[in-house]
Amino acid sequence: MRIRKRVIVIVSAAVIVLLWALSFLSPEWTIRRHILEHLQPINSLKAEISTLGKVDPEYGYLYNVDGLMDTTTGDELGAVYLKKAGIFWYVASAGSGP
Repeated sequence: MRIRKRVIVIVSAAVIVLLWALSFLSPEWTIRRHILEHLQPINSLKAEISTLGKVDPEYGYLYNVDGLMDTTTGDELGAVYLKKAGIFWYVASAGSGP
């Protein structure tokens, strides 16, 4: 019984780490992970994400996000810039506008 609980915990932890690692492979997953990391789990699931088709040489690819809130001020942060490093995406900047 004790070994079974340990196996369940290890498998669960491995699945969580795998899903976290996979979130770096897609722009949408990267934005949703960013929202989740800012303690907005509901917003990370229901946020509407769309690309604006613009690429800034300094900040990267521009995405419009409806549902990302600044927890300090309560304002909506609608613009997210993503950069790509190899096959991985990361959030370079997030704010209220380009």
